[in-house]
Amino acid sequence: MGVILSFTKVTSERLNRLLAASPQAQEELWQLERAKGDPDGYLDKAWDGLRYLLEAAGTGVNLCDDGLPLDEEYYAWPAELVGRTAERLRATPFAALAAHYDPAAMDEANIYPRIWVRDGDAGLGYLRFHYATLAAFFADAAKSGAAAVMHFG
Repeated sequence: MGVILSFTKVTSERLNRLLAASPQAQEELWQLERAKGDPDGYLDKAWDGLRYLLEAAGTGVNLCDDGLPLDEEYYAWPAELVGRTAERLRATPFAALAAHYDPAAMDEANIYPRIWVRDGDAGLGYLRFHYATLAAFFADAAKSGAAAVMHFG
């Protein structure tokens, strides 16, 4: 077990209902599921490595500080934020992030899950895979004008 981060696409209307009901929306948040055919927004434990690389590359995407709290583990990402994030990810090829991959510095900075020196190039592959997941999720959500709910826990 460990701390994971994932995104689920929702309509703006549903997000507004969740924001209005918060914190009573806990039950609905637990039951959020990805619609059939939607890209997976599951980043596993790669979230902090991606956060580190996105920040180092100056993308303006902050996986942990963006969004509005719904409760202790869930955050609302309005459609405008989803669209802006999609644009920034589209403008940032993974090679721009990979240029900042420094396993020793990442372990020294306690970038979760502290596997970077141990895994070396495999750690970079792990981040590449999950960056593709992240970019595909946001591209799809933005294309449909959707909002998102982020789960961090």
